[in-house]
Amino acid sequence: MQTWEEDTMISAFVNELTAKHVDYTVVPHPRTETARAEAKAVGVAPHEVAKTVVVVTDDGFIRAVVPASQRLDLHKLREAVGTIDKPRLATEAELSAAYPGFELGAVPPFGGPSGDRVFVDGRLTWEDEVVLEAGSHSESIKLHLGDLLRLSGADVADISAD
Repeated sequence: MQTWEEDTMISAFVNELTAKHVDYTVVPHPRTETARAEAKAVGVAPHEVAKTVVVVTDDGFIRAVVPASQRLDLHKLREAVGTIDKPRLATEAELSAAYPGFELGAVPPFGGPSGDRVFVDGRLTWEDEVVLEAGSHSESIKLHLGDLLRLSGADVADISAD
């Protein structure tokens, strides 16, 4: 059963998509804690799920988006960003403070606080549509990759581990 907070999170995200005239599908599913489990729950291959990893740099937060079948390579991300500081994964406390409207571990590639840089792994560009968490561990959004890139203002780069 969803809580009021989960309904509010997904509603705000869906309202943003609707306001920007994006075609999407809300995909309810049993609560999941990993992107691979999300893929299984919604019935798609892991490479079709866009997993968002929040990274901290001296310049602020970066949302790095990789297929659920891959792991983020922080060295490649550092090269793609072009900064001299060493990026690191955000802590739970940092995530809770920076993204209070989203469940911990369910930050989407766009929405919520603005100003984050977004990098999408090039492997995701092989997909026409992707599934992503929309602030909740029990509902996902399926949308066209082009819409994800447009809404997030993402840079596309090779940021997955080989």
